[in-house]
Amino acid sequence: MKQKLKFTIILLVIVVALGVMSFNEYQSRQNLVFSNSLEEVVLTVDGRELTLKDMAFYIAYQEGEIEKAARIYNPEDTDEYWNLYTNNTFLREAGKQAALDMAVHDEIFYRLAVEEGLELSEEEEAHLANDRYDFWSDLEEEQRAALGVSEEILAESMRKIALAEKYQYLLAEMKQKSAEAYAFSGAAYETLLEEHEYAIEEDVWERVPFGGVTVNH
Repeated sequence: MKQKLKFTIILLVIVVALGVMSFNEYQSRQNLVFSNSLEEVVLTVDGRELTLKDMAFYIAYQEGEIEKAARIYNPEDTDEYWNLYTNNTFLREAGKQAALDMAVHDEIFYRLAVEEGLELSEEEEAHLANDRYDFWSDLEEEQRAALGVSEEILAESMRKIALAEKYQYLLAEMKQKSAEAYAFSGAAYETLLEEHEYAIEEDVWERVPFGGVTVNH
């Protein structure tokens, strides 16, 4: 009787453990609610952690660009464009990867700009102010709510991007290369990237529903 009871207890423990493991695995596969997950660390670049809040601009920007093209491609069914398979990957996945690559690029170049003591000129500040206004104005109320970040947060991200871009042009001039060579997909940047370290929190990034944050796909 005692042996049977002991066996039953062990069996129950195993069942409970398997249940917990299954639940955790199920949870890990579920898409994040972006606006509720802003403090989740998704990326580390040269020791600095970037959260989903830091990624909000890139995700909104990339989703917006793809959606614009999708409306031209097939205004009756924009999902068709999002699901195109090209260059051995789905367009949706390519857009998500681009958002990540841009964030890594801009973080590196922004830090280099700060080290160099770069600042935006009055003309560049004015241009940035216009870009900020246009970007925020183009977002509908539902999109702003889905992102869960303020206008100020997006404005700060855009300021960092502007400084990163300024350093990109400066470096290109110093190295006598085109600015495109130091873009996030450029050959010169790929060489520079080898001097830096970055790591992706895959368990978080994989659960970001790209194509379903500010647009519905």
